[in-house]
Amino acid sequence: MEPSTTSRLARLARTLAWRGRFVVAALCCGLAAGATVHAVRPEAPPTREVVVTAREVPAGEPLRATDLATATVAAELAPDGLLTDPADAVGRSPAVDLAPGIPVHADLVPGGGLADRAPEGTVVVGVRLAEAAWLRPGDRVDLLGTDDAADRLARRALVLPRLPADDGAPGAGGLLGSAAPATADAAVTLVAVDPDEAAAVSAAAGWGAVAAVLVP
Repeated sequence: MEPSTTSRLARLARTLAWRGRFVVAALCCGLAAGATVHAVRPEAPPTREVVVTAREVPAGEPLRATDLATATVAAELAPDGLLTDPADAVGRSPAVDLAPGIPVHADLVPGGGLADRAPEGTVVVGVRLAEAAWLRPGDRVDLLGTDDAADRLARRALVLPRLPADDGAPGAGGLLGSAAPATADAAVTLVAVDPDEAAAVSAAAGWGAVAAVLVP
């Protein structure tokens, strides 16, 4: 190979090497930036699968499998008591109306008997109310005697879903020993009241003398 040709090739090689260093430097900078971003990027927060309503469910209506779905939520936003398996909710009745997409908490869909349907710290009493037709599960009512004294028997009693007859729904005026006869035109309304109020409510219910006032 002639010396002039060799010189030209050498110069070309040096030129390519000189220009190539910028490409190499850019690649190194890009890799370094990517590594830095990965290092400072926070890890994805832990999540949980929870049961949610797939449609609107009225209070007191037993849940079916088609009423339920699952959703992924951040674990830190999921309080204890949220159901994680739809099978655990099937057959339970919500105490209040549930909109679509609501996470299903055990307190919203109490299972078991009457006591399980009442909030903690309350007891369940059955009363016969003339106003029962316009009351819905989840309503809060003040219960009043209808005699001359019109005593306030209970404040902010919680109206509960009715149980089917074979689940232990009472046929008498109260659950604490009242003995009012069952009548077809006076359905029993289940309410959760403070234990200190239960005796007076049950006694008045035994005489059928209880009125309800809807309160916020």
